Amino acid sequence: MTTTGSAPAPGPVYSPEAYTAIEKAARSHRTLYAPSVLEHAAELLTGLWATGERHGVTASEWGWAVDLAGGALDVVSRRYERPAKERTSEEALALARHLMEALTSDEIGLSATPGPRASVIVERGSATPRGGFHGDANLIVGIHTDSGWDMAFNQNGAPLLPVAAPASQAGASQVAEIVRALVHGELGNPFRR
Repeated sequence: MTTTGSAPAPGPVYSPEAYTAIEKAARSHRTLYAPSVLEHAAELLTGLWATGERHGVTASEWGWAVDLAGGALDVVSRRYERPAKERTSEEALALARHLMEALTSDEIGLSATPGPRASVIVERGSATPRGGFHGDANLIVGIHTDSGWDMAFNQNGAPLLPVAAPASQAGASQVAEIVRALVHGELGNPFRR
């Protein structure tokens, strides 16, 4: 018997338990993760747990031997932190332009200006965590030809905070959402993890 109509759109295939485990693992890392990266890692973890189940190993049994959720997150995020092929300068600049457009869009509404190389300077808000020598430094968010997204307070010597997100227009939009949450104080101070 055949049916007509459109098939459901393919979406992430992961269990809620796997996503919760990935979120917990992410809190212990000094990286910020785009939702698509967390979903990708949760899909991998769901698959690993399913493979274990076929061998008689329950999801809860993995905990005594290995941090499977942390490992899945590390493996997936590595793809975003170290591209298989280095980007050109033009590609990195285009991604920075996408980020700038997303940050200054009506939906995000932040004040931002182009920064050096492929980066954007984002004006801090009243709830932004303190950073820089006087605690009032703006943020700088960028992407590199040989690595992924990162952010820091716009001051010499400030530590970089990796942001695992796709190097795409959609990824730039996800990074902009993360920056918005940071500027509005919704993430606490991830620079101090």
